[in-house]
Amino acid sequence: MNLSPEEWEIIALSLKVSGVAVATSLPVAFALAWVLARVRFPGRVLLDAAVHLPLVLPPVVTG
Repeated sequence: MNLSPEEWEIIALSLKVSGVAVATSLPVAFALAWVLARVRFPGRVLLDAAVHLPLVLPPVVTG
């Protein structure tokens, strides 16, 4: 595969952005998972629904 320098720059930028997105969202995801698994509190069901909404909504929308 022979890519131009501009295309490599686009690929590098995409990798940087995805790396930053993962690095910033992973601690929040682990904290939410720990809280939902270990702590009982009012509104837990709503938080659980908000966390699961992105997992459920795309298949429903495409269906």
